[in-house]
Amino acid sequence: MKILLKKRLVLASNSPRRIDLLKMAGYHFDIIPHTIEESIPCEISPTELASNLAFLKASDVARKVDDAIVISADTIVVHKDNIFGKPRDTRDAKRILMMLSGSEHDIITAVCIIDMPSKKKLLRIDRTSIRMTNMTEDEIEIYVRTGEPMDKAGAYAVQGEGEKFIEKMDGNFSNAVGLPLETVHEMLNNFKMNANA
Repeated sequence: MKILLKKRLVLASNSPRRIDLLKMAGYHFDIIPHTIEESIPCEISPTELASNLAFLKASDVARKVDDAIVISADTIVVHKDNIFGKPRDTRDAKRILMMLSGSEHDIITAVCIIDMPSKKKLLRIDRTSIRMTNMTEDEIEIYVRTGEPMDKAGAYAVQGEGEKFIEKMDGNFSNAVGLPLETVHEMLNNFKMNANA
């Protein structure tokens, strides 16, 4: 399917994964990175956290455009009572991977789309469940040394070397990468942006 956009589309992120996913889906878009500081406050549910951050990112960029549709996303990893964003350093990456080893966790992505100048807003949540293999300390050490975990929520990449540690996945693969494409497409259809050609 070829996607025809009737309005300028802006991605509020310079994430290589989200850029690649949108391109792969056939969208043409501009990139205006958000300037929001991503932090994990206490006493907030995972879905609220992801939703709030996605909305803040989209709002930040929406203020900078006059006539466009802005799309943003925030991805977090939830393991038991722990919420993981990107690791602070290599030590933190190892700690996160040790906790995920041999257990299940959820990858939650909130997508926020804001139309300007109407300020119409849509927000959706997508969830993918993953079970990890039992990872040895040596395996984790070698993986962290590759540098791949350092800019990934949960300290691993499902589309990279981290794939070898995944035992089972339930849910949307593109969501686990950082942008649920089916959800994005459905949301953009609400703005009457897409047409088959």
